[in-house]
Amino acid sequence: MQLVRTDIAGFVGVAERGPLPEDFAPEKFDGTQAIVKVNSWREFVTTFGSFREYGYLAYAVRAFFENGGDQCYCARIAATTAADPAQRPAKALFSLPSGAAIPVGTIHQLVNPFQFSLTALAAGNYSAKADDLLLISGGGVTQFTHVACVLASRQILLTNQVDPQIASGASVSYFPSACVISAASRGNWGNIIRIEIVPYDATTFGLRATVDLGPNTPPSEEEYYRTLSLVPGSYNYAPNVLATQSNLIRMEVGSGPIALPQPPSSLSTGVVYLQGGRDGLAAISLRDFSGGPTDLRGLRLLEQIDEIAMIAVPDAMFEAPDVLQAPAPQPDPCVQATNATPNPVADDPTAVLTALTPGQTIQLQLAMIDQCQRLRYRVAILDTPDKLQISQAQNWPSSQGLVFSPPSRFAAIYYPWMMAPDALELAGRTRSVPPSGYVAGAYAFNDLAYGVQRPPGNIELQFVVDVQRDISDLQQAGLNLNDVNAIRAFPGRGIRVWGARSLAEQGDDDWRFIHVRRLMSAIEATVERSTGWVVFQSNTDALRKSLTHSLNVLLRGIWARGGLKGNQPQEAYYVKCDAKNNPQTVVDQGQLICEIGVAIAVPMEFLVFEIRQDASGAQILEN
Repeated sequence: MQLVRTDIAGFVGVAERGPLPEDFAPEKFDGTQAIVKVNSWREFVTTFGSFREYGYLAYAVRAFFENGGDQCYCARIAATTAADPAQRPAKALFSLPSGAAIPVGTIHQLVNPFQFSLTALAAGNYSAKADDLLLISGGGVTQFTHVACVLASRQILLTNQVDPQIASGASVSYFPSACVISAASRGNWGNIIRIEIVPYDATTFGLRATVDLGPNTPPSEEEYYRTLSLVPGSYNYAPNVLATQSNLIRMEVGSGPIALPQPPSSLSTGVVYLQGGRDGLAAISLRDFSGGPTDLRGLRLLEQIDEIAMIAVPDAMFEAPDVLQAPAPQPDPCVQATNATPNPVADDPTAVLTALTPGQTIQLQLAMIDQCQRLRYRVAILDTPDKLQISQAQNWPSSQGLVFSPPSRFAAIYYPWMMAPDALELAGRTRSVPPSGYVAGAYAFNDLAYGVQRPPGNIELQFVVDVQRDISDLQQAGLNLNDVNAIRAFPGRGIRVWGARSLAEQGDDDWRFIHVRRLMSAIEATVERSTGWVVFQSNTDALRKSLTHSLNVLLRGIWARGGLKGNQPQEAYYVKCDAKNNPQTVVDQGQLICEIGVAIAVPMEFLVFEIRQDASGAQILEN
């Protein structure tokens, strides 16, 4: 037997882009499609984007890898459960029209910059639907926009704002769509994707997709496809090529004829920006974070991955930064200005994340603990709120008038927040972020370098400039009494995790340290997953001796690495699997019982658990 991996983390949070549960057909969705395995920071950026104003997930994942993490799973969240369709996340897109514009009516009333009511033509029978391409003309301005959704009879919500010069009475025309180009995933990040189409003939074209950050900033991502086809079945059929090769865009082709480029004349250059992408963060709810027994989203997605050994939800503690948007690049006076690039935040009224209430945050952290207790083989890394005073942290969350119960040996909590280097420069060169991503990386480094049997403390942290608050020895004593792990800055020694306590109940000293829980979980998981071969075997003395030998080899290896106490193996562990605990009554029930005791280095006492294996699976009982 080989001890299972304990260094793999699971993160849930807000990201710039990436898959969401609603991106998949419900009848084929089992949760695994919306959670992504990430092996490096570069892989995370490719799938989920980089740092952003409204969330901490990217900072946590970067900290995880910078501090020794090797592999993690990430699940993105947004307000996908919002009752109002206009508050849900949406993909940025642009429809290439087929044929000339069809007049459908005039604007009766502009309800707001994103919404108007339509007065239909007397003979018109147009019924708006999502993603329709509209042409609005009035006040000397002509504007193209898409329908985001239809709110009520002839109440139309648009993907972007109506030009201020357009007023009631403006004419509205509709273009039949032959081809839709959309961002690869939902979010307002797609609003800065610039599409350039170079037609060769009626069905063949070249395409360039660029993430355009502005006239004076080089593109951060660019893809070029020299020859694509609109003929189904061809080897370079555009929808298939983009679905398998593009990280930026997708294409859907309708049944109508397509000529590239098509009217109107402003599209004749073949250059457009996608529009209508929405982050869907303003109406985010606790349900979006946690999901439910049959609701596969957020935290619930992590249950689909057995190998996750620790979980963190840094955005549970989100608070809006003082500066809500990164400063725009300064214009270069030597470069002639080009057309302005769309501003994703300005074009998206759902872009600002709504923070959870303190009560909802506690519910979410309790859901994290509940998941760990049910699945047994993972622990929850919890954050305290931002800007918490040390005296409040010592008694958190009771200091906030909240109750955090019951205590759990499957969780650990850390304080204070970290001052991380901030490429966005929202309020300077550093930003205050939750410590859970750093701690997860420290856990992974500890496990890979020394083994899970070693307490994950006294580990120097990287990707951090300072701690939000300095903690003295006396103050740490108060934190220790309340099982809050300190992260401290030591002159000449860097910033270090300086605690390894779990949230075990007071008096439950056997489980006082989080590495005890993690080592026991690793042993139990290894035993359960490695003893499936005994199912349907006859419960004989030979079988019991074979299983005993395998378990002794596993435990001796852990003892040899210093994970178990004792100068001799018999002082460190025992395995009991014989006729005494497998009497005939147990054999007749089709069970095999094996009792294992281990003396973990801290504390001294034996921790005993019993594994019962039968056709229905393994059952582990801790004493």
